[in-house]
Amino acid sequence: MRRVFLAAAALLVVGTLSACGGSGGGKHNNPPTVTVSPATANVQEAATQQFTATVTNSTTTAVNWQVNGVAGGNSSVGTIDSTGLYTAPVIVPNPASVTITAVLQADASVTGNAIATITAVQFNNSSLKGNYIFSLSGIDVNGFPFNAVGAVTADGFGNITGGEEDLNDVSSGYVQASSVTGTYNVGPDGRGTLNLNSSIGSFSYAIAIRALNNAGLNEIDNNVINATGNLEQQTAAGVTTPSGNYAFGFAGTGLNCGGAVNSIGVFNLGSGNVGGLQDLNCGGTITQSEALSGSYSAIDGLGRGTGLFSASTGSAAFVYYVISANRYRFMCPNAATFFLGSADLQTQPSFVASDFNGSYVVSTSANTPAGGVSYTLIQLNASGGNVSSGYYDVNDTGTVGQASLSGAYSVASNGRIVGSFSGSGVPLPFSMYLISPSHAYYLDQRTTATGGGNVYAQGSSVTGNAAWAGSYATEQFGYFIVAGGIRAGNSTSVSGQISADGAGTLAGTLDFNDPTNLFPGQVLQGTYKVGTVAPGRTIVAITTAEGTRNYVAYIVDQTRVLLLETDANLVSSGDAIRQF
Repeated sequence: MRRVFLAAAALLVVGTLSACGGSGGGKHNNPPTVTVSPATANVQEAATQQFTATVTNSTTTAVNWQVNGVAGGNSSVGTIDSTGLYTAPVIVPNPASVTITAVLQADASVTGNAIATITAVQFNNSSLKGNYIFSLSGIDVNGFPFNAVGAVTADGFGNITGGEEDLNDVSSGYVQASSVTGTYNVGPDGRGTLNLNSSIGSFSYAIAIRALNNAGLNEIDNNVINATGNLEQQTAAGVTTPSGNYAFGFAGTGLNCGGAVNSIGVFNLGSGNVGGLQDLNCGGTITQSEALSGSYSAIDGLGRGTGLFSASTGSAAFVYYVISANRYRFMCPNAATFFLGSADLQTQPSFVASDFNGSYVVSTSANTPAGGVSYTLIQLNASGGNVSSGYYDVNDTGTVGQASLSGAYSVASNGRIVGSFSGSGVPLPFSMYLISPSHAYYLDQRTTATGGGNVYAQGSSVTGNAAWAGSYATEQFGYFIVAGGIRAGNSTSVSGQISADGAGTLAGTLDFNDPTNLFPGQVLQGTYKVGTVAPGRTIVAITTAEGTRNYVAYIVDQTRVLLLETDANLVSSGDAIRQF
């Protein structure tokens, strides 16, 4: 009887457990899990990697993402969004591997991990592949200015397989080449060389790769004293003849101006017709809101077209090359006018006062009637037609200065901004034409100088040394000051790669073309300190075997830093643009 009772009790216990556990017994035996895939990944600086979380044994599958235990990550270890898309930091962290964690929202104790190892970006010949538009300005061997614009096709293996070019030189005139070939080589740091051959001649350039497969150009042959420019990749989807409202800016030499000429404005393009307005500084003679008219042709297979625009101050032919539906470069082939410019599609049909609002940085250069050259960087804070505060740094033929500024302006519906700054009691009249609320062309309207440049909206994160971090391509142009003046034969250009560590240290390699010789592959060491005098204003020193050069820099954002040399024996300016 005792055995029967124990057996019945055992059956009762089993039945009871079965009734209580039901189908949920599996949850106790198989707790929720989170698995992250891929489990390991190598991610280049600033690149992205998609991670996926798989949740089992849970009725809810939502997760939160962390990097090294930080929700969403940060700029030091990389960031990750709600979908698991990880973006690596712009410089390799120490240690280089970080932990990606998916946390089950329903139970934070349930997690899954993966490891991402951050690696340095390595460039090679495949970094240049496709069709590119190049533009170049400089000083020829006779000491006269010249401009060039053209198109080349890079095969990704180091060969230029086709192209065409237009060149206009004050000393030798205008020539056009219908065929361009050549070779190129890109090193791991994005520096390299480009060699082009055409009926015009053979030319060599030092190049430095920028983001979006663009590059800076620094001519390093004996055909010129100095020249710098850009290589911009055409859109892969194909290039069409431009149409719409394009803000433009150009700079050059006008023989009827007795020297320098700068213009900004808007081209209204459609059905082969040109309309629009321009503001012109012709050797210190200012013309405002001048009507333009003209015509332009369709483009060929490489994006080249021609045209003509006229105004009451004169007419000019132009050759243009389309980079995309939003941008093209153009050059004047006339015998008496030599200028190079660019035009960008305005992002909206009309503008209002609030479209120019916030912090901006202006980079502008100017020529003076006495033969001087000045480069200026301006930081300003704009709102409601007033520049409440600002700051500028200038190097005018070796005389370096700086001051606070204020000012006022008005915005027209076509994107034209007109106003004046006041710094140290000196009026600085200007006009701008907006491409967008974040970018504009700038014209110096002083009668004592002829110049212009670009205006960039400044990002909010420009304080502290961490505001400048990553790998950048730099390009600079200027002049050594000899006997207190400037001669074409004393021009100098710089290109290369600069790495900023986010903590005040610079490293990299530069290629110099100085009046005495070429100095390629100069290893640099440098320092920088982001101060508080003006947003993003930074003091920079760069040392190579050729000596130390000192700069004031203004951080526009993480992608662009503007440079102004502050040495008394050099007047130059340039930029540093992120490589990836």
